Amino acid sequence: MESNRELMKIKNLSVSYKSSNGTVHAVRNLSLTIKEGETFGLVGETGAGKTTAALSILRILPEISTESLAGQIIFNGEDLLKKSRKEMRKIRGKDIAMIFQDPMTSLDPVNTIGSQIEEMIQLHTHLTKKEIRKAAEQMLETVGIRKERFSDYPYQFSGGMKQRVVIAMALSCNPKLIIADEPTTALDVTIQAQILELMRGLKEKYKTAMIMITHDLGVVADICDTVAIIYAGQIVEYGTVEEIFYSHQHPYTEGLFHSIPDIDVAQSKLKVIEGVLPDPTAFPSGCSFHPRCPYVKAKCSQIEPDNRNVGNNHFVKCFRGTSEEGCD
Repeated sequence: MESNRELMKIKNLSVSYKSSNGTVHAVRNLSLTIKEGETFGLVGETGAGKTTAALSILRILPEISTESLAGQIIFNGEDLLKKSRKEMRKIRGKDIAMIFQDPMTSLDPVNTIGSQIEEMIQLHTHLTKKEIRKAAEQMLETVGIRKERFSDYPYQFSGGMKQRVVIAMALSCNPKLIIADEPTTALDVTIQAQILELMRGLKEKYKTAMIMITHDLGVVADICDTVAIIYAGQIVEYGTVEEIFYSHQHPYTEGLFHSIPDIDVAQSKLKVIEGVLPDPTAFPSGCSFHPRCPYVKAKCSQIEPDNRNVGNNHFVKCFRGTSEEGCD
């Protein structure tokens, strides 16, 4: 169950990378709040900045290409961006764990799956070798894998079973927050449903908060409590899952929903959002979405809109619907 207690607050997070074409502004002034027990959906196209935001939380951005990392990530009252490498190693896995996108590459192919779960437990507990073995076997059973398969290797598992192992590793130290980076993308539809059901059940059992990174609105509807729509490194709309699905106001959010096929309507082709994501080394002036926006007016290309509260904690970064110049 979601509580009202704040677990993590990100304030004005900005991340940029070095590239041969200039500075890539991957995340720009991103702010959000995660509550205890909440499932928070971070939704956007490929290249929007979702994974960079997640890697920033764990402080595992690629050092060779990261040019700047600024802002605040307050977790349990402390700023993770001020933590030393040694301090972050204690937090990763124990307090914050991550489920990566591809289970095929998330596991070490030369070690048994049991030993990999044991390693995670050993890093963050003071249990005996016998107790670690028992805890690892229990985690396998928890995610639906018989403990008799403890000594099997990753190649002996299907994609869905590998993802179960990765989930077992993520939950092995009962973290306060799990970051799931498109955990079902590499799986077929039937297995996707099983994995999502498993994650929902385990999240409730262990009372863990979760950030679900995805571009699949079906996944969002199925599992999320709160949703942030991210475009060009910025959150353009933020609200409960009901507000985003039934009262969305940003043209980009509207475009995402229009691109979903409707089985009750005969369509010769899908509706798409015209254009492409802007160049992250040279964003357009004003609103980043204005070159693709069907409602664009003069002001949109000149001034960047502020976040506007449109009810409760539902925010939208758009001039549309206001009395200001350049709006409908």
